[in-house]
Amino acid sequence: MLNEVDFVRQTLTSNLYYLRTLREFATNIQLSFLQENSTYIDTARDFGKRCEELGQILIKYADGNVPKDALDNNIFVTKYTLDTELLTEKLFNVDIDTNITKKELSLTPGIQNNPSKEMIEELDSVNKRALVIVTNFINFCEDIIQKMSSNELFSYSYISIIEAMIVEMSLYKSTLERLIASQSIDPGYVVNYEYLFNNLLQRLSSFVRGLTDPSNDIVIIRAGSFANEFGVLANEYKESIANPDNSIDLEERTLDALERFRIFISDIIEDVLSARAYFIVEPIFLDNILTTTNYFKYILMEDN
Repeated sequence: MLNEVDFVRQTLTSNLYYLRTLREFATNIQLSFLQENSTYIDTARDFGKRCEELGQILIKYADGNVPKDALDNNIFVTKYTLDTELLTEKLFNVDIDTNITKKELSLTPGIQNNPSKEMIEELDSVNKRALVIVTNFINFCEDIIQKMSSNELFSYSYISIIEAMIVEMSLYKSTLERLIASQSIDPGYVVNYEYLFNNLLQRLSSFVRGLTDPSNDIVIIRAGSFANEFGVLANEYKESIANPDNSIDLEERTLDALERFRIFISDIIEDVLSARAYFIVEPIFLDNILTTTNYFKYILMEDN
């Protein structure tokens, strides 16, 4: 069972990361539809706003209550987040609550050794409300995939991107269910989690390759190489699920791949912000890939 200190720490770190990710997924879906699909656009926008509402609650408790390693590894926001949000607003005429980002950029680390009853109850409420949101979002994505696959709906996004959203949001859902039940993390859960994140990074690398301008040979080649590397790691994790003790070498190799991929995505974002590269996706999508990379690195380091 989780004690109250771990409950607060894990609730804050998990929700601050995943709610931002869900909001950015919702923005991607919102921007991918034609105007005649206004119902889907409005639904996606509503998901984003609901995530921002919970984010405002979390921010009340986060300052001085999140691990230093989480902030050092930029798992909530990166140094590019605010700029990519502003560029996304400029290019796509969407409204993003950048105040949340500004507050997250100024967070200080700390550990709440004696959390109040009010904090525990409100964070438990956040977990339960977030579980409803993510469950509905997964259903929303599944509906989109079903209709896109049967030529009933057109989107400028790929079906595989929405499938990747479901993979990551399913991880979020399982995390929330564990927190609501106050369950600690067992080794088998960790290895499966690491397998799914390697699988996710394989998909994200492929998306980078497919979303860049076809003339950008360097990005295409390097993204393809990372997709292959994360694919190999994911397969090895899958084989090691039955024996978590074999995962130490895998974790070290994954950390090395993540650091190189982090630098690769950072370079891409800098090129986009300075108009040296062009991608057919909103800039915050690329920053989300970077925070995903940072979050996975943080999870591996915490496990170690």
